[in-house]
Amino acid sequence: MAKTFVIGDIHGCHQALIELWQKISPIAKEDTVVFLGDYIDRGPDSRQVIDEIFSIKKRLPRVITLMGNHEQMLLTFLEGKEETPFLEVGGAETLASYGIIPGESAVP
Repeated sequence: MAKTFVIGDIHGCHQALIELWQKISPIAKEDTVVFLGDYIDRGPDSRQVIDEIFSIKKRLPRVITLMGNHEQMLLTFLEGKEETPFLEVGGAETLASYGIIPGESAVP
């Protein structure tokens, strides 16, 4: 019988995602995994979390990824519409995981 696993609010905690994944593994090809969003911010490893989810999507046929409010705040930030809320809720940690320091110019 196929199972459905629902995972939400990872918030940049790659190690916690790995530990959770180990507890629910092995996942059969007929099982469904739903990620509810809020992959980024707060924790130090947003980039690793995103990379891990992409890796899981490549390995399993039934993975659904939804966008959370933290991903929406990142998109708003990247569009230059609003900076403060994103940075206040852990966006600085997300940017740092990609080697970007807020307020520093990318051009030397």
